Amino acid sequence: MSSGESDDDSLQLSAQTMGALLEFYKEQEERADKLRQIEEGDIPEFFEENWNMSQFWYSEETAKSLAEECLRAAGNHGSIACVSSPTLYRMLKKMDHNCSIKLLEYDTRFAVFKDDFILYDFKDPLGIPRELFENFDVIVADPPYLSEDCFTKTAATVKYLMKPNAKIIVCTGSVMEELAGRLLGVTKCRFKIEHVNSLSNPFLCYANYNLDHYKS
Repeated sequence: MSSGESDDDSLQLSAQTMGALLEFYKEQEERADKLRQIEEGDIPEFFEENWNMSQFWYSEETAKSLAEECLRAAGNHGSIACVSSPTLYRMLKKMDHNCSIKLLEYDTRFAVFKDDFILYDFKDPLGIPRELFENFDVIVADPPYLSEDCFTKTAATVKYLMKPNAKIIVCTGSVMEELAGRLLGVTKCRFKIEHVNSLSNPFLCYANYNLDHYKS
């Protein structure tokens, strides 16, 4: 290898390293800014979707409608778990209520929400704090991937979290309908889930109670 080729490789590596560092510092600055907003009592503008994590945010209307239903179903001083559903969590935090809210999420950017944030990886469905066992009146789950493995493990988490007679809402693709019904006893709802960016796969809402009686 000539010295010129070696120098070119070093320059390319340096450029790649610099790009990665700049991206890292950008994320750190964004996280610090959002943390400041939270400490000042504001709910910050949302992080951008990370498609590598299969993140697709709900539309504002969908998030608001789901949040209203969660609060109604949970009741006064109820508890709500948002499993892989950060847009719903953010909407709930913006609303006036006395419910307890937890976000179980893999994306550590959402650690800015401090005690409400529970680091969660669907690959380790029960790797969550013991005090969350049978602790929630309402659980909303939005499994990140349309696969049997992901849904089955997310369902195990939901069962771990739910109180007896808890309300379950699942937002996922139509291909998961049979599995969702078998594992969680949920059925398809008429309520439509819409995203900021349209998805190619049909996306539906399922519940273990008559959600359509309250939402259409």
